[in-house]
Amino acid sequence: MHLRTTFAMAAALAISAVHAAPEQPLADKVDASVRACRSSDTLRVPLRSSGVDLVPLYGNGYTLETDGGSPFDQQDLDVELWRENDLAGQLDAYLSCESPVLRGTQAQLQMAAAVTEADERTAMVVIYQHGWSTGADALVARDRIDDLADLSGATIVLEAHGPQTDLLASVLAAAKKQVSDAGDSWQQPTLVYTDAQTGFGDATPGGHFYRDDGIDAALVFRPDANVLTSGGETGTGAEGSVKGAEILFSTQAANRAVSEVYAVRSDYLEANPEQVKRFVSALFRAEEQAREDVKKLIVDWEAVATHLLGDSSATEAAKTMWSTVETSGMQGNVDWARDDHPRSFRNVNADIANVLVPLGVLDSAHEIEMAGYDYAALAEGVFDKRRVELPSFDQNEAAKMVSEQRKQGQLDRKTIASFEIHFKPNQSSFPISEYREEFTTIVEAASKYGGAIFTVEGHADPLSYLKKKKKGASLSTLRSIRQAARNLSRSRAVSVRDTVIEFAESQGVQMDRSQFVTEGLGFSDPKTGICGGDPCPPKTEAQWLSNMRVTFRAIRVEAESSTFTPPNSW
Repeated sequence: MHLRTTFAMAAALAISAVHAAPEQPLADKVDASVRACRSSDTLRVPLRSSGVDLVPLYGNGYTLETDGGSPFDQQDLDVELWRENDLAGQLDAYLSCESPVLRGTQAQLQMAAAVTEADERTAMVVIYQHGWSTGADALVARDRIDDLADLSGATIVLEAHGPQTDLLASVLAAAKKQVSDAGDSWQQPTLVYTDAQTGFGDATPGGHFYRDDGIDAALVFRPDANVLTSGGETGTGAEGSVKGAEILFSTQAANRAVSEVYAVRSDYLEANPEQVKRFVSALFRAEEQAREDVKKLIVDWEAVATHLLGDSSATEAAKTMWSTVETSGMQGNVDWARDDHPRSFRNVNADIANVLVPLGVLDSAHEIEMAGYDYAALAEGVFDKRRVELPSFDQNEAAKMVSEQRKQGQLDRKTIASFEIHFKPNQSSFPISEYREEFTTIVEAASKYGGAIFTVEGHADPLSYLKKKKKGASLSTLRSIRQAARNLSRSRAVSVRDTVIEFAESQGVQMDRSQFVTEGLGFSDPKTGICGGDPCPPKTEAQWLSNMRVTFRAIRVEAESSTFTPPNSW
């Protein structure tokens, strides 16, 4: 995409600034007092400028008031939609019961809970997961930030109380693990807040990053990230880009980091239980029909641009918003409501709180109630089998990309997270009973980084090779030993991959086999290092055993790569 086009998209996505000091607590930004909610024939629901909000707009017949024959009308609903990207603005309407629904990310709901949970009438009840950001949000970093570990002690700019707060939690969790794995001490980053979300004005993350060299990284929407990095590559310093800047982390790889949801006031739900159920049921039908209409190229993109972006001409920006999200639908909501699913509502909240409470972004971890709906029953008649029908990755392209990154020495830099499984000499199987803890960690990571490639690297013990070489074995013998080590290590990698997928399925977690690239590296990358072209001999039993491992890596996929196919395009 040409950068001038990207600039136009960024301008089309521009959203009004919040006119409060960046450091001001959310409670101080809210002016409304609490008023009780009663029974109501009309449900007023906020929209955000996000691709997932195409669904309620479709449900209303592409209008702000329910159109006859629309999915909402078919469920005997009268819904009034209104666009509000400012969390404080939504909270004002929520507290006064002008709009008893909050529309935000899970981190935003955690921040809002400091206000809403102070009164039992306004306590949130989460009713529906819209979906996930699958490329809409990104962390852009200057060239001095070489990998995630370099975010230790860095200065990061983001919108105050904005939707990128969820990505902040995810990226810092990954960065802290890298620092810990290297045996170093983590230093909390310094956060700089802005009032506005998008564009390049003084009060935006992109504008701050562009103008202030003291900012190491910025959390921004993808169109702004593309401008800052010259189209998602490396910033040239021209056309609004920052020289050397790159996208270090995004929801394209961490596609289960930013969860978009609806919550309703407790007293409104109590007074209008059937209306709210019908609303959720209609959302399932609207979601399925909207996806089908996108495929058939019959979406009213002008209406989407008008109501979500405030600009009827911004149809390309509206299409881009849709392409960078994945709607959850029926099956996604069923999984999200299961406490034992790695990316359930409660597990995502726990991950957010584990990072943001110590950082001071959240005052505490808030326990937000779920409605307890039977989503399968509410979505009766909806067919949603996306996750089990088609692979997300072209395995040949994925393997090629991994090989190229390894040859270029870029694989470590592209690694989001890594995990090791160790084995004993001559071991060929990896029983779940023995490796349950390790497999659980890998399944959780694969669920969170569903847009990343996972390499499964088999490594082998070089000791036999070194002994043979010392005794003067022929070159052909040594080559055979090397090849045998590669073959054995690959078979171990395949065995571990298959057992991990089997374990995930036994836990009710669907995994995409095409996400995994298996490699047999033999002893080309020993823990003991390389000495004169060969593996360094282990000096202790611990060093000897350290080479007997299978390593999982989550590798971020480049924005323009042909490796990955977004689920909403299936």
